[in-house]
Amino acid sequence: MERSRMNLPKGPDTLCFDKDEFMKEDFDVDHFVSDCRKRVQLEELRGDLELYYKLFKIAMVELINKDYADFVNLSTNLSLRSSVSEGIRAVDERMCKQEDIRKKKMCVLRLIQVI
Repeated sequence: MERSRMNLPKGPDTLCFDKDEFMKEDFDVDHFVSDCRKRVQLEELRGDLELYYKLFKIAMVELINKDYADFVNLSTNLSLRSSVSEGIRAVDERMCKQEDIRKKKMCVLRLIQVI
């Protein structure tokens, strides 16, 4: 998945960092920490990162559960499609048999006309 298209979970407005910093192609941990240290103490940064990490974990679990439900639905739909395909094949076979019977009936009727 492309980094720029991922939606990060929204954190509280009081975080001492911009969560979108993590999505930058040139993200650098040292620069990030150095930049944050200019504004807040390391303890506050650590606390905000821990809070955001918890939110991120929850969002990931929800995403996995959502995708899992989609996967299960896909599997169910494929099973249903297989059942429908089997039904169509059975109808098709019956129609072929009826066509064969119709042709034989026409032959018998022609034979009766000849006799």
